[in-house]
Amino acid sequence: PFDFLQSLFSSPSSAVAEPEPQIPDVVVDSDYTLAAVFGVVGVSIVAANHGVGGVVGGGFITLLASLFAVQAGRIRFVFDKDCFELKTVGEDDLNDSGENIVVGGANRWAYTSFVNWDFFPSADFPILVYFKETQTPKPDGSDEGQVHFFPAIANVKQLKDQFELRGCASVNKD
Repeated sequence: PFDFLQSLFSSPSSAVAEPEPQIPDVVVDSDYTLAAVFGVVGVSIVAANHGVGGVVGGGFITLLASLFAVQAGRIRFVFDKDCFELKTVGEDDLNDSGENIVVGGANRWAYTSFVNWDFFPSADFPILVYFKETQTPKPDGSDEGQVHFFPAIANVKQLKDQFELRGCASVNKD
């Protein structure tokens, strides 16, 4: 009977708040599919075209395949509590990737700064991963953000799932 009276005089701060569910950090798996496809196409062009154009064109595509394979082994995409981040593989752990070589600043972007993300030409056959964010100032100093492209050297299904789970803004094509 006195519980009702006691609840009237108890302070609201004594109520225990439910903790927010935590989404675990995710390191996206590497994917060598793009490197393998470019390698097969490059070698096939060289093998089918014995002229200079075939060797140069196929050789260039094969070099891209090598670059994609090296980067897939060296770089990891990490989703933590607040941000999407690019890290490099160290001996025992993941390391900070340093400053962005194109626009400067850390390779770390808050989910709230995302304006759009997508896969080109599609999520079923990805070659490039795209996202635009408003966190990085443009070289002219404006705050309109930057567009980022990177080769699909990570598991695209995991990237897509995490972009959606973390609430990254996306412009639907439907």
